[in-house]
Amino acid sequence: MSGSGSDPAAALLRKALADIEEDRLAEAEAVLEAVLATAPLDAEAMQLLGLVRRRQSRPDEAEALYRRALSIDPDMAHVHHNLGHLLRVRGQNADALPFFDAAIRLKPNYVDAYVNRGIALTALDRLEEAEKSYRRALHILPGHPAAAQGLGVLLNRRGRPKEAEALLTRALAQVPAGTKQQARQAAGLQHALAMSLKAQQRHEEALALLDAAERAMPDLPTLTYNRGNLLQDMMRHDEAVESYRRAIAVNPLDLSAHSDLNALLYRLGRDDEFLRSYDDAAALYPDMPMLFTDKANMLLSAGELEKAAETFRAAIPLRPDDVMPRDGLALALARLGRFDEAVAEHEAVVKMEPENGPAWRNFAYTLLRANDPERAAKAAEEALKRNPVEQAALTFWGTALRALGDPREEALNDYENLVQPFALEPPPGFADIESFNRELAQVLLGMHKDARGFVNQTLRDGTQTLGNLFTRREAMVQMLKTQIDKAVGRYIARMKDDTAHPVYRRRAREFQYSGSWSTKLNDCGYHTNHFHPEGWISSAYYVAVPDAVDDTAEKPGWLKFGEPDFPAPYADPVRRAIKPEPGTLVLFPSYMWHGTNPFRAEAPRMAVAFDVVPR
Repeated sequence: MSGSGSDPAAALLRKALADIEEDRLAEAEAVLEAVLATAPLDAEAMQLLGLVRRRQSRPDEAEALYRRALSIDPDMAHVHHNLGHLLRVRGQNADALPFFDAAIRLKPNYVDAYVNRGIALTALDRLEEAEKSYRRALHILPGHPAAAQGLGVLLNRRGRPKEAEALLTRALAQVPAGTKQQARQAAGLQHALAMSLKAQQRHEEALALLDAAERAMPDLPTLTYNRGNLLQDMMRHDEAVESYRRAIAVNPLDLSAHSDLNALLYRLGRDDEFLRSYDDAAALYPDMPMLFTDKANMLLSAGELEKAAETFRAAIPLRPDDVMPRDGLALALARLGRFDEAVAEHEAVVKMEPENGPAWRNFAYTLLRANDPERAAKAAEEALKRNPVEQAALTFWGTALRALGDPREEALNDYENLVQPFALEPPPGFADIESFNRELAQVLLGMHKDARGFVNQTLRDGTQTLGNLFTRREAMVQMLKTQIDKAVGRYIARMKDDTAHPVYRRRAREFQYSGSWSTKLNDCGYHTNHFHPEGWISSAYYVAVPDAVDDTAEKPGWLKFGEPDFPAPYADPVRRAIKPEPGTLVLFPSYMWHGTNPFRAEAPRMAVAFDVVPR
């Protein structure tokens, strides 16, 4: 390494560093190359040139320079940190961690290393470790903006928005006004704080913070995207559309913004604009396969099967070793009834990635549609080997077993014991459940503002609320949740002690809701047959139903179990049907096929549904 003080090389390095800080990269590059020409083993000059290369968007060269510098002098904490940071930004979070750890060993109070370590751990879903890393950084330097922001985001993600709010508010108060960098630090904290307030349904406060942050950082697509999500929650749909479009304009490869924009356009019935953003982005980035696969998945959900297949095909040559477009193409071909082609694509996928559980699951679904239950059962079992609680794989396995006449299906589904209705008690302050439901219905109706349902959901001729209903602050919603908590607790308490059964073996005293929503079915409305892939226990609570459900012969609007969403490979597919009655909650395993019969009535059929998972 170079020396310090009056050493000419040290003076040159100081000049190069100043040039880098002022973004005079060409000047810095010339200085550093001159130093290395006379001192080719100068590790500090080498790592500074790596920093230049990174700023020049030449990350491979930057990485090589950092690694070479460390091979010369392995005790440079800042180089370990810089290499870890480079790897983290490239998405190589697991690879980055050893370098952050090395930086901390060499420099125990290295705040930036703790912060970047927290970011990497968060990306790896190692949230407890990430929280400790952020808290260590804040212990060393209280109020550090990046550490506070990272911890605030993490606390929001872990369902602790009030704690995040307190932390972020304190940190924001400590950021001085003045420089552009300080303004960006404040904006980052405002962004995270806004997400805390959003989680607490304090929408107007959150929007004011996001607007202030956006003024400081107008080119940050994540902020603008989250503003669109907030505006959706506030049912200011046109403004949400514009926020998503601004996020995409800054980053045309922002797939989350594309997805939420087009899902909203679909619900608003703006079909002439639906999916156009993908085409515009693909015109700029024609070699980016995810633009094609994401659009194709939307087309598949919308029932545009030929277009979906065509779009999946367009993605395959862009990244031939990626199984996603082939898997999607197989599903589209199966729904088109082109089973030989679909099976061939699935076979190619599982050959490419034999440990890919979702690929085996999807293969099982196609084999069921192709009326090959024996192979479908084996494919589902391959998926379950890799994830024993994969709800879709359990669904398809059970369907295949039933088609084969295998008695294991009876134990798996056990409709009489696993499907349980509960009559909810009225919350305190209500004389009966009818009066409670009347008020609840009015609150829920105010949340149903879309023109139609979600593109990727099962509801037809009706609408579904956005987001997690049970996180809303409305008193009627929280009273309902309290009564539902009690019923779910009773359902779990009744479970058998059977570690072999996929429902019973997950029995746990503590539980949480992985999703909750309200549905409103209009005249001729129904739910297609489906299951809930993200649940353990699923549900339907009936708030209001039309008189048409009283027809016990045709059973309009009734909840039915056992029938798949394709022509069943067995007779009498419906195994149990339940009449919807206001005040009744029905609980059942998430993997069970279920749907509803259409009904004719002017009055809507309103329900609340949710998924439960063990805590």
